[in-house]
Amino acid sequence: MSTLISRLWRRFFTNSTLQPKTPYGLSGPTVPHRRMIQAELAGKRLFVVGDVHGCHDELLRLLEEADALRSDVQVILVGDLINKGPKNVECVELARRIGALCVRGNHDDVALSVLQKSRAAGQALPEKMSWLSGLSEESEKWLLELPYTIYFPWLNVLVVHAGLVPGVPLSRQTGEDMLHMRNLLWDESSSTYSASRRADTGDAWAKVWPGPMHIYFGHDARRKLQRERFATGLDTGCVYGGSLIGMYIGEGASGEGTGRVYTVKAAAVYRQP
Repeated sequence: MSTLISRLWRRFFTNSTLQPKTPYGLSGPTVPHRRMIQAELAGKRLFVVGDVHGCHDELLRLLEEADALRSDVQVILVGDLINKGPKNVECVELARRIGALCVRGNHDDVALSVLQKSRAAGQALPEKMSWLSGLSEESEKWLLELPYTIYFPWLNVLVVHAGLVPGVPLSRQTGEDMLHMRNLLWDESSSTYSASRRADTGDAWAKVWPGPMHIYFGHDARRKLQRERFATGLDTGCVYGGSLIGMYIGEGASGEGTGRVYTVKAAAVYRQP
């Protein structure tokens, strides 16, 4: 089965390069699509967490309740680690301290863009982004190198912030789509899908994703937890007063999470939806 999966998806991962700039004008990460090697994780369990948005205390409580701070657990974040919430710098420091893996989210990208543009212009940061002044040089570099996707080939699992367009090789998926898409639009004339940021037109992309690769993603807080056959959405709107969730993955067929979903309620409404 692993050989078949490898053959089916080899073309999907061939020549995985992107435009040099991110959607918000930053230099792209050195490795836009990270492919993990099983030996690197040394038998660790994988615990994937939804959009944090600076909710440090909730993230820490979630990891404690899920017993995911152990040395034999690898934490994976679906992007939007920062921005909007109360403790953004602390979230980055925590993620780096525990060796978390993280993909790039649109809010990670836009925050870094604001920081670089303010610095280049010699201007003060906007008040709502003033927290960026507390970001260390090491944390900034860590955020700048966040990949768009992380792939776990032995599980046939991929993590991305927003989504992927079916039928499009990874090398041709755009940063715009991977950071912003929610729905898919079908074009009868070309028999192809295109991505849409909007959730009120077309179909939720997770319902359409054909597999067999299982995708874990965030970004879509309005739909909350999404558990489709080949895609799982984990954004449950913690920063909006919802909750932060996580789950252990790779413990069932095709890499889907088969255990319980760990949930921590937000301590406050930090930002209105």
